[in-house]
Amino acid sequence: MKGRYDILLIGGGIIGSSIAMSLADKKGGKIAILDPDLSGIYSSSENNAGGVRATWWDEVNINLSLHSIKFFEKIAEDVGFRQDGYLWLHGSDTWRKAETMIAFQNRFGLNIEDLSPADITKRIPEIDNISDIAGATFSPMDGLINPNLLRNYYRKIAAERGVEFLDRMLVKRIILMDKRVIGVECARLAEPDENILEEILKSGRPYGHYTNEMYGCNILINTGGAWAPEIARMYGSDLPSHPLRRQVSVTHSPDVDLSGCGMIVDTSGLYFHPEAGNILAGYSIPNEPPGYNFKYDGYDFFLKEIWPRLYNRISRLERLRHIRGWAGLYEVSKDKSAIIGRVSGLDNVYEAHSFSGRGVMQSYAAGLALAELIIDGRYLTVDLTPLSGNRFKEGREMPEVLHI
Repeated sequence: MKGRYDILLIGGGIIGSSIAMSLADKKGGKIAILDPDLSGIYSSSENNAGGVRATWWDEVNINLSLHSIKFFEKIAEDVGFRQDGYLWLHGSDTWRKAETMIAFQNRFGLNIEDLSPADITKRIPEIDNISDIAGATFSPMDGLINPNLLRNYYRKIAAERGVEFLDRMLVKRIILMDKRVIGVECARLAEPDENILEEILKSGRPYGHYTNEMYGCNILINTGGAWAPEIARMYGSDLPSHPLRRQVSVTHSPDVDLSGCGMIVDTSGLYFHPEAGNILAGYSIPNEPPGYNFKYDGYDFFLKEIWPRLYNRISRLERLRHIRGWAGLYEVSKDKSAIIGRVSGLDNVYEAHSFSGRGVMQSYAAGLALAELIIDGRYLTVDLTPLSGNRFKEGREMPEVLHI
């Protein structure tokens, strides 16, 4: 056996790194993270659009984001957090529900504003086509963050507190005995190029030169992000979640400057925000098939999905130019809320995954809460019992409607 740990985490993205930081802060013992590529070329953290919001319609999701935002405020300069708000535009099909939810949301101190179409153009004059807008909300506590800086912040603090980050570790097998995980068998990968790494992450099988290594543990945590279902199958669990591609384009307009704006969510489902003198925009294609698809559809995606929706809202974007883009993965649960807690039927396995696109914005509170459950035996900061994976079998799903 290569080594033994009190706690092993499988997956070193933003959620795994946050949990490791909080576990180390609580003196959780000898802790290590296993990951096939800690640089995160294909990770959801790396390819995130950077939005942070507590504007949700479910109480648990509000609390997860709100507690995280309060932490981000303290380290804003370190992680590029700026609270420029979320402007959410609604058509007649969603505005009635959104307007009725404002009072509920403001019970949490979110100070969400109710805007008329005329108010929108006063706030952002560039938005000059409001004919299909019934109303909007503006949430001043929300904003934008640099996901990579945030992930690296978690890792830095975790490493200073003794957490080990074991790179190029592809989990091949999880060893069970009497309803307990006792070890993990890994392939330690050589340094593959990006193409080989992509094939490894798609297939879950090592290629090229590698060595087998075994690690023992007292507690195992599945923080595998989009790969969490594959990890769960190794300990006999079938997760109601799947990986789903999301694409983002970076564009430039010589005529429109959105500096100072936060995230804008259009009635069409398009979301966009200023990005270093450019405009970053994303759109979720309806009926996108699940799977480990990292291909960015390039100019065709921009031309078909991004530019028409932006131009429909801001007519001065006629000369919008495509610069670049990328594709990343959501891990989407059946009800579009995270799965966090102890894995049913196993004595020493926990999980935190399937955040359905909001892992970054809920990462701090999720990490702290799970560390509390593991070390203190119960949730102290935010009660995440409703997010247990048992909810699907027990018929108590938590659908989050305000999802893009």
